[in-house]
Amino acid sequence: MHGDSVYAFVISSSVRVDIVQRLAATPQPTEQLIDHLDASTSAVYTALADLERQGVVFDGEAGWRLTGHGRLVVDLIDHRKSTVQTITHDKDYWETHRTDHLPREFRRRLPELGDYEVVRSEPPDVRAHARVAVDLLERAESCRTAMPIHVPEYRNAFPDHPDSQLLFSPSVIDTVRAASGTGTRDGIRQIDAAQCRVRDIQFGFTVSDSSLMLALRPMTQSPVASMLIAETDSAIRWASELYESLWQDAEPVESYLYRA
Repeated sequence: MHGDSVYAFVISSSVRVDIVQRLAATPQPTEQLIDHLDASTSAVYTALADLERQGVVFDGEAGWRLTGHGRLVVDLIDHRKSTVQTITHDKDYWETHRTDHLPREFRRRLPELGDYEVVRSEPPDVRAHARVAVDLLERAESCRTAMPIHVPEYRNAFPDHPDSQLLFSPSVIDTVRAASGTGTRDGIRQIDAAQCRVRDIQFGFTVSDSSLMLALRPMTQSPVASMLIAETDSAIRWASELYESLWQDAEPVESYLYRA
């Protein structure tokens, strides 16, 4: 029994899960496990024997320890637990919004968001999420923003700073250019210091030194009407790495305008 089958074997028993999670912190002898686990003595002995037979634990001088395989199994258990916590924190949001637009690597890392809140715009206040976004943009010294759709009210709030970056979808560039009647760079934006690039993107987000704003598309054809806000260090790191991966593959605005 190897790979996923070992993981499935471990999580099929709460006693086995409790044992490997305790051993992830420190080696423990059988007696200590029996004292701290909510299981009978025979159940602990049986679980240890089963885990040893599957190559998950071994009995060392200081007590039972995880093998390298066992450590990987615990990592999978922890990741699954974190993912469940992320979803259940606001189950309705994840049921009604698309995550398939996120790159798979970063979708798997969504538990790194940690604590978050979702601001929803509902009648009669149909622009609540936009006001929150504007407020956070105005308070940021610099930020990096990805915009899949044109939102005029964000333009004046965007921090004009050399470190600020704007990533537009082609449709945003086309919309603004048509409205301005010019194909020049200054006609596309009115932010002198910000760097701008273009690439296809289906979700919006902004990351600053203090916050992440994430706007996933709804599952239906309705317009975006909610904003996920996170301010944990891990969320900002997740968003910064996501932005960098998108930015590296993006095209300079001047190049796009020339081709278009």
